[in-house]
Amino acid sequence: MQAIKDIMTSQFPAIYAHTELTDIIEQLQSHGLFGAPVVDAQKQLIGFISEQQLLNPLLQNSYFCDGQITAQDLMSQDVLAVKSNMLVVDLATQMQGDKPKIYPVVENNKVIGLVTRSRVINALKQAYLSCAKAS
Repeated sequence: MQAIKDIMTSQFPAIYAHTELTDIIEQLQSHGLFGAPVVDAQKQLIGFISEQQLLNPLLQNSYFCDGQITAQDLMSQDVLAVKSNMLVVDLATQMQGDKPKIYPVVENNKVIGLVTRSRVINALKQAYLSCAKAS
């Protein structure tokens, strides 16, 4: 069975604690993501930000024109991350109970990639098709 390193993407936005709200939106959109890890200068995971977390501040600040908002103001700090050697089936099992659709992949305390639920489903689909062909 495949490991997370076989299906993860290493292309993800560089969102730092000081990244401003509109820059976060642009980076998520340019990568086709609905969330991404927030990292420090050494690429260590310090949080996660999702589109859901952007809605309220966008609504409030587009009306009241309040100050600058950064990732640090909005990010979740309790982040579920996975290791690159974790098996896809193990993450799929975990995903049945956990909400995240995107998991940062971390090695040596540094974010090296992302794995999404759709990538896990595609990997499981390929395994399923292989089983169907074998029987």
